[in-house]
Amino acid sequence: MDPTTCPECEAPAEIVDRDALESTDGPVEHVKIQCVKRHWFLMSAESLAAHHGVAVPAPGAARRPVRRRP
Repeated sequence: MDPTTCPECEAPAEIVDRDALESTDGPVEHVKIQCVKRHWFLMSAESLAAHHGVAVPAPGAARRPVRRRP
């Protein structure tokens, strides 16, 4: 479990998935977030870090790594 806070309501939330999506500048890591108030977000890890003012925690050992698409 990767805890965080909801970007909308600041309630406790969890990063439930991570993936790399292609862009013109190469792959960009994105995170899927669900908060206890049932808000869902798919956003870049960089956007989440900017929202919190800190780095997004690395995936836990039990989490699957970020997939890189060819």
